[in-house]
Amino acid sequence: MSVPSRRRAAWLTALTAVPLLALTACSSGGSGSASTDGEVGGELRMLVNITDNLTQDKWDALVAPFEEKTGVDVKIEGPTGQSVAESFPSLLAAGTAPDVIESIFPTADTAPEILDLTDQPWVADTPMVDTYSTDGMTNVVGVGTQAQSVLYYNKDLFAAAGITETPTTWDEFDAALKALADSGVKTPIAFAGDWATGVQSQQIWHPQQNLTTPEWQAAVAAGDSSLGEQFEPLFEHITDWVDARYSTADDVATDSGTQEANFIAGTVGIYPMGSWFTTTLKNSPPEFEVGVFSPPVDESADYPGPMGATLAFPYMVWNGSKNVASATALVEYLATDPDAIALQAEMDSFSRPGMDVSTDEYASLVQGLVDEAPSLVVPGNQTVGDLALPVAGFNAKFTELVQGLWQGKTPAETADALSAWYDAEKTE
Repeated sequence: MSVPSRRRAAWLTALTAVPLLALTACSSGGSGSASTDGEVGGELRMLVNITDNLTQDKWDALVAPFEEKTGVDVKIEGPTGQSVAESFPSLLAAGTAPDVIESIFPTADTAPEILDLTDQPWVADTPMVDTYSTDGMTNVVGVGTQAQSVLYYNKDLFAAAGITETPTTWDEFDAALKALADSGVKTPIAFAGDWATGVQSQQIWHPQQNLTTPEWQAAVAAGDSSLGEQFEPLFEHITDWVDARYSTADDVATDSGTQEANFIAGTVGIYPMGSWFTTTLKNSPPEFEVGVFSPPVDESADYPGPMGATLAFPYMVWNGSKNVASATALVEYLATDPDAIALQAEMDSFSRPGMDVSTDEYASLVQGLVDEAPSLVVPGNQTVGDLALPVAGFNAKFTELVQGLWQGKTPAETADALSAWYDAEKTE
């Protein structure tokens, strides 16, 4: 991957010239402000998401060069609860928040506790920085982008079913699912349980939703639309697929890891999932040829629609840290150093301008979709910044309700329940 040499040189000079790193102070006034002037050194705590591919050892290896260059001791910590999103507010309330937080975004409750990085000169060149800003303020920076609206498919099963072109409209998509089922494919489209059901459902809907209502989150927050109106058409599509048994209740009782294994084993026609699935495919290549395509849109719309994309490896600095200068320097390193960026891409695949993905066939496929997309949009399962919905717990509630479609709930019932929950939970 390529990062301008002047930025790399400036970063290395700042690390090696003197022990005092004079970073530009953040904007004064308002919540989230704190000075980043001070010595770089001491100890930092970084709260991260630890998974099968984001292991403790990999995180330790990622920060090791920064520790060697600066003398900062970085302590990697996993969640104390089930997730970073659950753990961080609890740690804040207990007065034991970490200096750097990875994998989540500021919420209405936590944003006042997050450092404003807007005036840091290196921030402007980080991915999707404007999309994820709040009132022009940057309080989270990322390393890359992960495409969400990706449909992986088994080219052998498509060919055996007589499908010669990937579908672009909803009618064509339904026809492809029917052809797969008629040809004997066990699972024409694979949804999974737990968190995955809601995420996959939204991933399929991103392009159409953002064509019908650009910046739909703002429309809902302003009262010009409702969550029920936004998602009932999606619920109708899912119900049609469940009724036709293209997807069954057993699917949403199956964890995502098992469904990924089913796709790799060749029993699944289409698997909706984000670009991070390419890491699994690279580590366990299927015997068949994998293809990708963007979700369908209305026949009258231009295809493909906008690509839902999330910020990969998002980092925030706690403005109550006793070592803000070192915390900010660490985030700068993670977001701008070429070697650090490359290592994070190996840990969990993402895209970034200038990154060479030619040696990874699966990442290259997804990059092609990103390149073809007319725009990148914030997906529903990560409403952030100026497009944040004024509620907490949207993902969990959405997943809970959408899973009911596999249990006999109607699209209208599900849409009404989603709107009612929003009206009860929203904050002014």
